[in-house]
Amino acid sequence: MKSLKRRRYADRAAHWVITLGGTATVLVILALFIFIFLEVYPLLQDARITKETTHSVHGKVISMGVDDHQEVAYIIYNNGVIEFISLKSGALLKKHHVSGLDGSVITSADKDHDRLVLATNDGKIFTISISFSESFAGDSRAVTPEVHEEKNVKASKLKAGILNVTSRGDDSTDVTAVYTNDGHLILIASETGKTPLDNEGKKEFQKDITGLLVEHSLNQNTASVPCLLQTEGVERREKAKTGMQTTENSTGDLTEQRTGAEITSLALDLFMENLYIGTSSGDVFHINVRDRENPYLVEKVKVSECAVTALGFLLGDVSLVVGDASGGVNVWMQVRDDRSSWGWALKKVHILRSHKAPVIAVAPSMRDKGFLTAATDGTIYLNHATSEQTLLRFKTGSTPVALAFSPKANGIFVADTNNRLFQWRIFNPHPEITVKTLFGRVWYEGYEKPEFVWQSTGGTDDFEPKLSLVPLIFGTIKGTLYTLVIAVPIGIFAALYTSQFLHNSLKIIKPVIEIMAALPSVILGFLAGLWLAPLMERLFPAIIIMPFFITLSIGIALVVWKYLPVIGKGWYRHGTEVLVLIPFIIGAIVVSIQLGGVFETNILRGDYREWFSSVLGLKYDQRNAVVVGIAMGFAVIPLIFTISEDAMSNVPKSLISASLALGATPWQTAVRVILPTASPGIFSAIMIGFGRAVGETMIVLMATGNTPIMEWNLFNGFRALSANIAVEIPEAPFGGTLYRVLFLASLLLFVTTFIVNTLAETVRRRMRLKYNKL
Repeated sequence: MKSLKRRRYADRAAHWVITLGGTATVLVILALFIFIFLEVYPLLQDARITKETTHSVHGKVISMGVDDHQEVAYIIYNNGVIEFISLKSGALLKKHHVSGLDGSVITSADKDHDRLVLATNDGKIFTISISFSESFAGDSRAVTPEVHEEKNVKASKLKAGILNVTSRGDDSTDVTAVYTNDGHLILIASETGKTPLDNEGKKEFQKDITGLLVEHSLNQNTASVPCLLQTEGVERREKAKTGMQTTENSTGDLTEQRTGAEITSLALDLFMENLYIGTSSGDVFHINVRDRENPYLVEKVKVSECAVTALGFLLGDVSLVVGDASGGVNVWMQVRDDRSSWGWALKKVHILRSHKAPVIAVAPSMRDKGFLTAATDGTIYLNHATSEQTLLRFKTGSTPVALAFSPKANGIFVADTNNRLFQWRIFNPHPEITVKTLFGRVWYEGYEKPEFVWQSTGGTDDFEPKLSLVPLIFGTIKGTLYTLVIAVPIGIFAALYTSQFLHNSLKIIKPVIEIMAALPSVILGFLAGLWLAPLMERLFPAIIIMPFFITLSIGIALVVWKYLPVIGKGWYRHGTEVLVLIPFIIGAIVVSIQLGGVFETNILRGDYREWFSSVLGLKYDQRNAVVVGIAMGFAVIPLIFTISEDAMSNVPKSLISASLALGATPWQTAVRVILPTASPGIFSAIMIGFGRAVGETMIVLMATGNTPIMEWNLFNGFRALSANIAVEIPEAPFGGTLYRVLFLASLLLFVTTFIVNTLAETVRRRMRLKYNKL
């Protein structure tokens, strides 16, 4: 009686332990899923904007900017006054007057980081720089603005006022292009270099390059342009003096319809080589100014049916944003084109959401490929070029006259015609992430067409992140497929032979193979990368012919066995015949190695790599998919073998005996009875092996080149999701876009494994019910 009670207590205890253990396992998996999802969730959030403050301005704003912490803003007026105001209190902190104006009015400005170039209505050009310094007193921070005017600033020798200016410069070179109110396009350059006497020498010159445009019908009648801007009651020169100016470039006169197409906007890249000119006819002219004294027209591109009203480079000055009079916003880029005379052509690569009114300003972000666009109806859009999405849309209530991004791209500043300065704070941590950028083809800077690319980091601050998961998913599938191609046949047929044909005295092979599963994957990866890959590279011609000689040796072994006298066969017990094959296979391997050089010399033209490249169009990398397949196959085979062998050994003996009794041979019984009956277990073995291969990290990391390319070529590398996480996560900033995309990759692995295992279990149960009826 007491023993019965003890058994009941033991049963209840075991029941609760198992229940709690299973429940805990489910809860841990669920908690893991929730944790990963919470790390990924911010990628799904939309950008948010909060209006901070509104301040009054005291004149016509030409340009403006702000410090890194959005505490102090500067405003440049058309009379040359620069005001620095506190964004917290609105108090005036400092006022600076640009020297040398002498009553001139600033009509256009161009900003290059801290460097600003100001142009006036009487042909003067000034260069200034504005910076902010920080000091600390206890826990409080003080931001002090500083204005530096270049010592040798002087008026250019222009006879007319300037409508548009664009300029770039560095320590030794300054290049400026201006468009004057008498219709001339002037290139101004200043270069400082070493003279033969090792003294600083400065070379300055101006060149009228209007003729380059006139030759291509710039001044032809544009009456056919359907949406040329017209604004009643506003004179062209008055608009040029008081109109819209951005932190990047100034639009020219678009208000008076004239008989000739006019220059409306200018943009010069940071390399000081490529000058882009937008016109009222919807054309963009590209002039190469690398040779300052001999610039030439590269191409003329029709970018819009309406007037081009705004041009602006994105971070890095590779992508050019074009806004037009119909409200269209597109991104163009130089793309390699063999049909072009100079090998490149300006092509439209991104199309953004259009405004309902003419675009009048473009302001790029200094952090990424985002940018602001403003229209005459007061609408302002926050866009991102790579993802082709408009993240935010808001209005000022009147026409903007100046537009600026904060240096950290977390604030927007707008001045309007009602003399108001608006400040907005934005929360936009992951603008480059959409379903398309993760899983679709994207046209990146420097690429000839939209492609799937993974490249998370670059060598410059203006690098465009490329975070497509498709190459990583492809690499995972490729590695898994080649692993299973090797592991599944070997594992299943080895299990079949071991369970049904191998002599009991040799079945010690099973625990030996099971021990293989205990080998750390880092050891397998180390051996594959540093031993197997170089060995295969050296012996590859022999490996090519090895299957032929092994097959031939097996055939010879079968013939020898068939004609071996009965006395000779008596030395072997049933189930040990496989030992006969071993010397033949070893001999075949030795012969293949010996003849590999002959094969390479006579068939592969002496160099198999060159033959592969020229004849098959394939590239051979030392660490390739074959190496990974063999190494991962070595790790997966024990799993498939063990589970399959157990399933086959558990096939009812009655079924086997019945098959043999009906006259079937042992092999017929194995193929037609044992394999179908054990198929649920075999299927489970394959699925477990699949999960092992999908999640493998160290072997893939160490045995491939980790190149995220999409080719089925057996002889090049790839990068899998799991290996990518291991490579990238140490360098990923906490909470950044790369950090969360890596968690998204882990979520994909998690969900994929869960779905595959669920489907596998469902299929296994149905197969088990089917064959249990036998």
